[in-house]
Amino acid sequence: MCWIRKSRPAKGMLQALKNTVKAAIVRGIIAHDRRRRALLGMVDRDLHPSNWDAAVGPDGHLVMGGCDTLQLAQRFGTPLYVVDRARLRKNFATFAAGFRNHYPRVELGYSYKTNPLPGVLRTLHELGAWAEVISHFELWLALELDVAPERIAFNGPGKTRAGLELAVSRGVSIINIDSEDEIDAIARLASLSGRRQRVGVRVITSVGWSSQFGLSIASGAALRAFEHIRRLEQLDPAGLHIHLGTGIRDIWVYLQAVQELLEFAHALKRKLGIEVTTFDLGGGFGVPTVRKFSEWDTRLMANGHAPAVMDVSSAASIEDYGRAIAKLFSQYYPASGSIRPSLFLEPGRAITSSAQTLLLEVLAVKPAGESSFNVICNGGRNIAMPTGYEYHEMFAAANAEAGGEFRYDLFGPLCHPGDVLFTGKLLPRLKAGDVVAIMDAGAYFVPNQMNFSNPRPAAVMVEEGQVTLIRSRESFEDIVAHDGLSVRR
Repeated sequence: MCWIRKSRPAKGMLQALKNTVKAAIVRGIIAHDRRRRALLGMVDRDLHPSNWDAAVGPDGHLVMGGCDTLQLAQRFGTPLYVVDRARLRKNFATFAAGFRNHYPRVELGYSYKTNPLPGVLRTLHELGAWAEVISHFELWLALELDVAPERIAFNGPGKTRAGLELAVSRGVSIINIDSEDEIDAIARLASLSGRRQRVGVRVITSVGWSSQFGLSIASGAALRAFEHIRRLEQLDPAGLHIHLGTGIRDIWVYLQAVQELLEFAHALKRKLGIEVTTFDLGGGFGVPTVRKFSEWDTRLMANGHAPAVMDVSSAASIEDYGRAIAKLFSQYYPASGSIRPSLFLEPGRAITSSAQTLLLEVLAVKPAGESSFNVICNGGRNIAMPTGYEYHEMFAAANAEAGGEFRYDLFGPLCHPGDVLFTGKLLPRLKAGDVVAIMDAGAYFVPNQMNFSNPRPAAVMVEEGQVTLIRSRESFEDIVAHDGLSVRR
């Protein structure tokens, strides 16, 4: 056999050709993005603060809930979460109406995992939200916030014995079983408590998350679980549960899953005589101002460019979801029928994402090329993890309406090359001491934050010019409080 070894010049030519093709692809993506920006009127700027019901004061400052964000930063320090209470109420009302306008029996259970700030949760419960919890801690928190057990749904793939014991002993409304191993455990606990526990089963459809979640309809596992439940008098099989993912902006995904769910419910009635009275459709509803990074976004950022422009009109409204899903339910459960099951929804992002902002301080600005700079902020992936996998908007708090004069790559304070917040972001001139605002910080920022070399932020709630501290800033002493370290005072 004869081996032919490529010469160094040949290898170099091949790499040069690859680089040329790669550069051409990136140029094409950029040209397409510029055309879209021109059509959307966003050539030198991104989204406007009004998308979050934020205002721009006469001095150019970003204003939320009637409060100047620069003054909030000066008073409470940064990093700082700012929760707009009026926007929170508006989002809840919009979501509820989007479904209740089209279907008579709808309940909303706020997804605790999305944003477990007690001040936020308390506000949502005052508005009528149930608690949708997925852990022993979240269940404990809901009870501590005086949520009635009959207004709690307990979900999740990793329920502990202690969590189930608390749920059953307190009589939560429903426990959605995620694996067959849970069935006998819940039945034993129900027997000890002398009660009959309502349960549902989380099922897997042909779309959405699967893997470690739920039991498959197609494989027969979901049906076997209901057969098992039916044999246990301590359990009341009442519900079906799905949860398809997060940040979903496509109605078709939901309709496909819901139709499979409805077909399975009819099969349960026909084969086992089980009448499903509660359909929990989960959460995961996307918002117009956030999207997962696409393959093209990733390529752009890898080459030093900002992700593609955000088109808020491309996302379906909650009203669109409600109308389409209600129409599908009406085909299986007509209004003239004697039994119409209830719909339970678990919104998280759709309620709190746009109602919360993260304020950061600029620590340093370093030249990185012609009209481009590297910026170090006092918060990064340690408190803003979602910026690594989805599009978020950012404003200069002192000049929120200005177009982008300069291109910035923004980084957090960690000694880690992956601590990137934004790439190629167009902003007005920044200097050390300035404040920037990351929008849509109300979904998966707080639960994913960590004290990586830095304390975790404080949080305030604003409304009509009034501000309330709802979480104190973590201190150095707080970080080591459980380590047996004697801290000098």
